Amino acid sequence: MRRALLLAAAVAAVFAAAGPAQATKRSLRFTVKLVQEETLRHHISSAQSNDTFSTTLRLFAIGEEFGVKDASRVGTMAFAWGPLKGHCSNHSAGCQGTTDISTVTQLPGGTITAGGKNISLSGGIVVPITAGTGIFKGARGTIQIAPAWAPREIFDVTLPG
Repeated sequence: MRRALLLAAAVAAVFAAAGPAQATKRSLRFTVKLVQEETLRHHISSAQSNDTFSTTLRLFAIGEEFGVKDASRVGTMAFAWGPLKGHCSNHSAGCQGTTDISTVTQLPGGTITAGGKNISLSGGIVVPITAGTGIFKGARGTIQIAPAWAPREIFDVTLPG
């Protein structure tokens, strides 16, 4: 509990360091390492193409993000997708299709919700941020999930002033 409070305070300090709210919006960019847990397949119908999938991504600091040591765990992302539409091989980089994606990321100080319909899988996964709670209340922006197929996530977050 104490560690979570310290992490939340560190994130709040990042926002405070931006200075007084002269602009109506604040921007924040951070990158975390991801480790994917087991992927679950949810069989929807007899057509395999209608199946959906889900996993949990464990998130770790890169450098001193969130005021913690490098490689410290900073959160999790619940990640669900499907059905896959278009042509996808069994290797992600070969996918030329789209899918529906929904995510909820728990971080120090709040959550970030992202997702959308027909998100392209051919140029990396970029998911629009739709909401946030806690210090991320009103969040908008994008999350790049595994850009260039690297085990990373890049959050570009815009918050109301």
